[in-house]
Amino acid sequence: MKLERFKAQIDNLQRPNRYNISMFGTGAKTGGLSIRGLKCESATMPGRGFFTQEESEYGPKRAIPHKPQYDQFDCSFYMTNDFEERELIELWQSQINSFQSGNFHSKFHDDYTGIILVEMLDRQDNVNYRCIMTEAFPLQLGVVNVGYENADVMKFNAQFRYRYWNSEFTNSKPSNLITGYLDKYFSKLGNKVRGKIEDAIFD
Repeated sequence: MKLERFKAQIDNLQRPNRYNISMFGTGAKTGGLSIRGLKCESATMPGRGFFTQEESEYGPKRAIPHKPQYDQFDCSFYMTNDFEERELIELWQSQINSFQSGNFHSKFHDDYTGIILVEMLDRQDNVNYRCIMTEAFPLQLGVVNVGYENADVMKFNAQFRYRYWNSEFTNSKPSNLITGYLDKYFSKLGNKVRGKIEDAIFD
């Protein structure tokens, strides 16, 4: 009986390799950029904290939290033969700054931001946790190491910034949290692009 209980407890533990990561452009310039189920080797779940200000009228100092602060989102991607993940991030960066045109002018913030969605899965592939990062954009695209003696799978790192994240603990598919964000960006997306993103998320 004890062994069966122990096995049940082990089966109930979340595995770190059960996850999906997707990215959706919601800006005026990035509405067509989206990939669900990116081939992400590893990622860091974003953290959250507070800036504090010390206050002391008498006795020991007291830390008073005020503005929230969020960690950047770091990923390591596998490189496929069609360079799909790399292409997505390069195209996304090109909507921030016109690299190829040579003028290097940065665009408006609302034009290039998007949503990053991290979903944790149970053993039956049901989503039990979602983390939605809003107003996200690729901050840094890492180098790719190549070499004649290297037969490993190619990988590259990327870092993303975002304004804030919210989470959803759920065992059901529909997400009011996500549709709420799409409602916020509805005027920028248009019906066609919005429909594509909703189909990608909820399929």
